[in-house]
Amino acid sequence: MRTIVCPVDFSEISENAANYAARVARDLDAEVVIAHAQHVPVLDVHTPPSTVKDMMDQQQLDNSRKLDGLASKLKTSVGGNIRTWQTFGLVVDMIREIEAESAIYLVIMGTKGVNNPFDKWIGTTSSDVMQRCEIPMIIVPDGSVYTGWPKAGYATDFTMESDNAILDFQELVRPFNSTLNIIHVSNKKVNADEMLAVVKHFEPNANVDTIAGEDIASELNDYVWENDLQLIGLKRHKRGFINNLFHKSISKELAMTSKMPVLIF
Repeated sequence: MRTIVCPVDFSEISENAANYAARVARDLDAEVVIAHAQHVPVLDVHTPPSTVKDMMDQQQLDNSRKLDGLASKLKTSVGGNIRTWQTFGLVVDMIREIEAESAIYLVIMGTKGVNNPFDKWIGTTSSDVMQRCEIPMIIVPDGSVYTGWPKAGYATDFTMESDNAILDFQELVRPFNSTLNIIHVSNKKVNADEMLAVVKHFEPNANVDTIAGEDIASELNDYVWENDLQLIGLKRHKRGFINNLFHKSISKELAMTSKMPVLIF
């Protein structure tokens, strides 16, 4: 059985993502793991170890009750195979821990987006996980409601790395009978041979659109709204520290600004 992991922090945004994940899992006949990464409390260095342990035990008990309550709520409203997971540490390490037990098909996680330049600079928890996680991940913006994916888009820059993810994207949306749109945003003229190399991977009825523009994330956001897409996918490019200083991450920016779910490979 496929496994979908949804990290939660018990906020309304993460609970909405859990609801989204449960509905995706229902359509895929998959199980959902509602997971919470618990932080070690920050206390005065003079706090007795026994007090720290008591606090951590109580926090763990409280979180277990919250997880069980959320899982029960989802089983009642959505149904399906839902279980919980809790651990201490970082979210990305928790995902790897779950992956060691059972292969993860997909990670689905909520995001609050960005409200000011400082938010955009430091990013969000979901975008941080996206940068470090090797598993396909759907970023669910606040308020998104799952209604299936009748129309899905894939954004490509016509590089080999993006090209390799196309088949994965097509395979993932295939059970949903999605109409596929291929989108390319650039301020340069598109080479016909490059386009053909990408398009050949898709179904014959895929729509292909090239958009002239400088701000790729903004252009993609506009395209998603104008064409009523329920999901947009793209490949995250791996860069070293120095490259990251001089190159803007389109996948990270789109994950933080999109009003529709974004699938990152």
